[in-house]
Amino acid sequence: MDRQLSPDFLSVKSGDYIAIKAEENKSHWFGQVINCIGGARDPNAWTLFQVMNIDSGEIMIINADTVEMILKTSNL
Repeated sequence: MDRQLSPDFLSVKSGDYIAIKAEENKSHWFGQVINCIGGARDPNAWTLFQVMNIDSGEIMIINADTVEMILKTSNL
């Protein structure tokens, strides 16, 4: 039986610092997760994140699949 690894974004939680793929120019930016938003079929499977850009302070909603890596996990 093959076990597939689950994507990193499923283990993200509020307070985590993450690297995010920029959609427009294939670069990355870094943010801190404010809130995790679940999907309609499974509220515990994150589909969106409310994130604060750590460089500009801008708060935005991003798709969960744009998370490249969890940089630092919060202790919450």
